Amino acid sequence: MIIKTKHLLILMIGLISGYSAAAQITQSELKQQKSMLEQKIQKMSEDEIRDYYHKMHTQKPARLDFSKIKKEYIAENPINKSKNFKAEELPSDMIFPIESDEVQAVLIEWPHFGEINYNGQTYQVEQTFEGYYMNQDYFGNVEFIPCITAPDVSLSSPYAKVHAELADAIQKHTQVWIVVFNADDTTSVKSFMEKRGTPLVNYRFFTYPGNSFWARDWGPVAFYYGDNDSIAFADFEYYGGRPLDDALPVKIASELGWKCFTNTIEYEGGNILVDGLGSLFTTSAVYSTNKDSYGLAWIDTTGENIKGGYYSKEPLSEAAVRDSIKRIMNLNNITVVPALTYDGGTGHIDLYADMWEETGFVAAKYPSALSSWADTKRLENNIDTFTSRTNYFGNKYDATRVPLPAKDNGSWYSNGRDYNNYTRCWANHIFVNDAIIQPVFYDTTLAASRQGDVEGNKKALEVLKQCYPGYTFEEIDVRSYDGSGGAIHCITKQIPAENPVRIYHQPARWFNTSNNGNKYNVEVLSQNQSGIDNVKIFYKTVKENSFNELVLTYSGDNLFKGEIILDENVLIDTLQYYISSTSNNGKTINKPMTAHNGGFYVMPYGKDVNTYNNDFAYDDEDNVGLYTSDTKEMESISEIYPNPAINEASVTLNNTSDLYYRIINLKGQVVTYGKINKNIGSFKFQTKDMKAGNYWIIFTDGNISTSRKLVIAK
Repeated sequence: MIIKTKHLLILMIGLISGYSAAAQITQSELKQQKSMLEQKIQKMSEDEIRDYYHKMHTQKPARLDFSKIKKEYIAENPINKSKNFKAEELPSDMIFPIESDEVQAVLIEWPHFGEINYNGQTYQVEQTFEGYYMNQDYFGNVEFIPCITAPDVSLSSPYAKVHAELADAIQKHTQVWIVVFNADDTTSVKSFMEKRGTPLVNYRFFTYPGNSFWARDWGPVAFYYGDNDSIAFADFEYYGGRPLDDALPVKIASELGWKCFTNTIEYEGGNILVDGLGSLFTTSAVYSTNKDSYGLAWIDTTGENIKGGYYSKEPLSEAAVRDSIKRIMNLNNITVVPALTYDGGTGHIDLYADMWEETGFVAAKYPSALSSWADTKRLENNIDTFTSRTNYFGNKYDATRVPLPAKDNGSWYSNGRDYNNYTRCWANHIFVNDAIIQPVFYDTTLAASRQGDVEGNKKALEVLKQCYPGYTFEEIDVRSYDGSGGAIHCITKQIPAENPVRIYHQPARWFNTSNNGNKYNVEVLSQNQSGIDNVKIFYKTVKENSFNELVLTYSGDNLFKGEIILDENVLIDTLQYYISSTSNNGKTINKPMTAHNGGFYVMPYGKDVNTYNNDFAYDDEDNVGLYTSDTKEMESISEIYPNPAINEASVTLNNTSDLYYRIINLKGQVVTYGKINKNIGSFKFQTKDMKAGNYWIIFTDGNISTSRKLVIAK
């Protein structure tokens, strides 16, 4: 039986003082011990496995008490001696792409178990260095204990299940790169995937020892540079207790033949949100992690005795942190907002926001039931700060809001500490070309008591699909990660594509033809190492069956412009369009990349279009148009009354067949929808939860449609 982690505290008290000479283990003994550990893992229950991960592999590891570490265990970081890299070594033309840009791979680290044997007893741990667990006792001494690791390939493990589903979802849309600790671990992982019925077919292994599996935070921050759009890594310093993970970007870059620029700024990938055009959004957690004097753990096994401890580092001011990150990432703007208090302890921005468009955010919205929370108010202030900033195209960023996931029973969290046991968030997903790998918190294949908030999850997914048009959603139940401080985004890292065709654009949210005329001016920034051959806009109104093509004119500085001619006489209609750019070397990319799957920008326009509601978006998967088909039955539908409405509105009709309705806001988004049974005579719409503004109700029998205008007054 593997002894639980809480007993490790007894071990800490009993450690001998000073450097230790760890017992030597032969390869035969190592293989035998690993085999025994693998057998133990297979026999562990799901609850035992959860217990191990919750104690050992939280996103932010437990911080040791550096104040008690004796001076002989502190050393100066050799990177500091050379003052990191020289400024002139950094490329001057670095471009850090937005996460929704094309990728060639997604990097993950497979979860592993660690075990030590001390005085005849076994303890579960997280490996510190290859083959060693570093322990600090209460007197400030450090000792190294031989550690055995084995990959988690247990069919009982919810963590192995998540990583298997993740690897399979990734390989459907790009190559999955998997870090394992030892060469024979590749066989174990491949066998596990085959047993699950999802064999690896589009993959690459990187065999290097590691600590945990939070690839986003230790992972390389990739960028383009030079005339050939070469790829390189910016390698920030990771949490001090995970030195093996911190070293992975350098090792992976070396294997790939790419440059890697290492520095000692402590910064995790989950707190990096860029728009691809030189602006970074992050939280104050980056300041707090750089205020202390202790950095990475280190080890020296070259002598008779093993030595080790922690590197010292210079505490940095907020100004120094900002200046360093701005230089390292070639940024024009940095926006730093206060970190939330209850987010699993990381303070990371990816726990509540992301960007698929370079001009706006999709961010969490806490429910009114949690309005008194300090984090609720702080989040709203943060979003206000984001949307007060000016983007590359000279406009303000905008934000679409999505509701916070609830508990399994659909109830809300009682307080911040309660939420900290979950830290659920819809935005903690990843873009993989035309797909989004989405964390969810339900599973209908489980027993009813374990399924979760099925209705709430499905409703939220409707919201998300409207926010990310045309994307294929690959759902993964991540409730095993509750309380760990992260989910899908936190355990993955996108690797940008070779030979990128970059497309950046300021979409119009709405267009009033009375004030602006019938010409909608389109401007697109597009780049490629070989230059751009052409940029096209494909557009149509919702009632048109095919797209029109407009070739844009080059206007200098990688900008392409054109005009879409609109019908200036309509009261309200919706324009749908996407962008296509072809490079001189023959590569074509669409934006959105989901254009083949119905993904496009949506712009309401007309004489009556004066604003739009961007707080909550709902999916209109059938793209019902704002137009009228004249038939006798449809003409019998009355106007809406009362109009304006407050709590409810009614309509009379003479329908001999079932009708369907959708209420659409001025952005073309479906707020609610339903069915009207035949021969009903009249029907009431509930409007009390709708925001004040103008809407359209679309009636259809599946073949023909008509619309009625609805005004909500509050």
